[in-house]
Amino acid sequence: MSRLRGSVTIDDVARHVGVAKGTVSRVLNNYTDISENTRKRILKAVEDLGYQPSATARNLKRGRQDTLGIVIPVGHGSGADPFLSEFIDGIARALDELGLDLLVTTAHSREHMIETLERLIARRKVDGFIVTRTEVDDPRIAFLLEKNFPFVAHGRTRDPEGYAWFDIDNETAFAEGVRHLYSLGHERIGLVGGSLELNFALQRLNGYRQGLEALGVAHDSSLESLQVLSEKGGAAGAKALLSLSAPPTALLCVTDALAIGAVQFCRRLGLKVGSDVTVIGYDGLPVGEYLDPPLTTFSQSAQDAGGRVARMLIDVLDGKNPTSLQALAQANLIRRASDGAPTMTPAALAEALRGRLDQQPHSGSKGE
Repeated sequence: MSRLRGSVTIDDVARHVGVAKGTVSRVLNNYTDISENTRKRILKAVEDLGYQPSATARNLKRGRQDTLGIVIPVGHGSGADPFLSEFIDGIARALDELGLDLLVTTAHSREHMIETLERLIARRKVDGFIVTRTEVDDPRIAFLLEKNFPFVAHGRTRDPEGYAWFDIDNETAFAEGVRHLYSLGHERIGLVGGSLELNFALQRLNGYRQGLEALGVAHDSSLESLQVLSEKGGAAGAKALLSLSAPPTALLCVTDALAIGAVQFCRRLGLKVGSDVTVIGYDGLPVGEYLDPPLTTFSQSAQDAGGRVARMLIDVLDGKNPTSLQALAQANLIRRASDGAPTMTPAALAEALRGRLDQQPHSGSKGE
């Protein structure tokens, strides 16, 4: 029989051997109630004819789709998220090596997010979900736990028990960032943060405050500006902080996107980033290396993180206990040219900026 490999059906095998289709199916699924002679004849026919069970049939048999899902929250004026782009690329690369697929879709509200998860589960579109940008109290995780549906979180919630997650020690990183800036001579250190509904943003804010406390520096809430997680938000945060009567000489930003916006805004003011004002980001995005000046940042490879959570989800699907799959990693400070010792006091910086800030258009808005 001359047929293209993969086009041979189970009916072809049954006719070739002279048995019922059900007999072939039972042999292929390792049932033991078929005689050894018949089993050998069927297996030989399978090899001779080049029969391969379809992926759909295999998946129906074992209840798997060989597809993982991720539902990206959008809206809130945040724009494109470069970290998520790198993160999804890491997931896709890992799954491609395993011969699996990734279903990516979006949701524009919390309600729409739950509706989307529920729809994909009901239609059996995916085997499990990757949840990212976790909230302090995340309705997605509560929903998936209630449904007993497989998932892995990139990040944690207020209660990190009972599910698989991979996260970075955000508090330690931002406490270290404050210590680093203080060691350079910065005493007024501003934070450009994100919505405190996002657990990583809250953790990084807490780390910033812990770093100040450890150094004996009084907390000043006016040095904290919460913005949308975008370059526009970074520019708005920089403008808000540099408009203070005693502006910070260093800006610690909770994402690289915010830091890039802050750097661009400072340069528009005519400030030399790395001396007149220092800016540090967090994410280690490749684009930061090519910024002018190159961005000092805490590195957590988004691609590596994506690949890691994808492999963790495969482990969950293969039966591993999710609570045994919880990992906390450390971020590494990568020093480039955007940080350095201050060349001006806060008072001198305020004087240098006099009149310049009023010429800059308003950009961004608080919150996330």
